[in-house]
Amino acid sequence: MAPEPVDLRGSEATLLMTLYLRDRDARSAHPVLGDRFAGDVLARVQHDPYRLGRFSSDTVTICARARRLDEWTVAFLGEHPDGQVLHLGCGLDSRPLRVTRPAGSRWIDVDLPDVAGLRRRVYDLPDGVEVIGASAADPSWWDRVDPDRPTLALAEGLFMYLEPDDVHGVVDRLLDRCASGVLAFDAVAGWTLPVANVTPGFRELGARFAWGFDGADFRRRHPLLRELDDETITALGAEVTSGAWHALYRAFDLLPGVRDAMRLHRYVF
Repeated sequence: MAPEPVDLRGSEATLLMTLYLRDRDARSAHPVLGDRFAGDVLARVQHDPYRLGRFSSDTVTICARARRLDEWTVAFLGEHPDGQVLHLGCGLDSRPLRVTRPAGSRWIDVDLPDVAGLRRRVYDLPDGVEVIGASAADPSWWDRVDPDRPTLALAEGLFMYLEPDDVHGVVDRLLDRCASGVLAFDAVAGWTLPVANVTPGFRELGARFAWGFDGADFRRRHPLLRELDDETITALGAEVTSGAWHALYRAFDLLPGVRDAMRLHRYVF
């Protein structure tokens, strides 16, 4: 079967980078995430390995982030086997295949129409997984959400690409629509926006960061949220690696600017 042609721009293009790094991790001697689906899916879409290879140094960061969000997903579904997961900006992530989903749970993948169509073509998703072709910031798809189920909203590698009003709009709709649940996401510090947006790799992809996390402002905007976790990606990288990589991430975690560049957040409501 010939690889699926793709023509993605901006933040959509980063899904191939993420997929490439997860495949690279899975083929390593000591995988962090071990995504056994990444290689098969990557082979089914057209991509330039040399272009994507420039992001190889981010392999641990991307895979450690996914691993922690997988763990939080498993914990939520273990506590709420009848719950629903809103997988926002899902891209070509295999999370609904990687984690064990209770038979009574519900799972909704959300991404832009072109990405959602590609996702349906390259994955054989099981019953109970619904794919919606819409922006996570589009309010129209929320009528598909069951307001009575405990809800986990996952936003991995998403919020930093949305405009601030769109980020807060997503959170407001979650809190307005769902009676209880958890919000889990990664976010970057404000200072990273101008730095990331001038890097050659980002400029070539046409991607740009638009929102930087400010804890005080986020708490003020969403007082119904109660913080469960606030983890640095550097500490997490040190936790899941050994040898030279462990030492490198431990050193990064001692530098405030680097340590705070990306963090993982989990809130309950």
